[in-house]
Amino acid sequence: MDCETELSQEEKEKILKTFFKDGKLDQMPAQAKKKLVIFEELAKNFEFGKTYTEFEVTKILKPIYFDFATVRRDLVDNGFLSRENGIYSRIK
Repeated sequence: MDCETELSQEEKEKILKTFFKDGKLDQMPAQAKKKLVIFEELAKNFEFGKTYTEFEVTKILKPIYFDFATVRRDLVDNGFLSRENGIYSRIK
């Protein structure tokens, strides 16, 4: 599912404003298309072409959302990050 084609920039901004408070993810939306907007935003914390250890990924995500382990896994499962041998990189 590609967020770019399904939601306008205005809709994405509204979702981000609803779920993020002071740079922290307040809660995870239940709706899949809204989650993808959140994952897309979280993925911006990772640079293309750079690799990250699990510790580094956790260090980035932990201040943003309390359930950083689930978010880390969701970023991989939804194709925003890849994970191979404990090394993560941004792919989308």
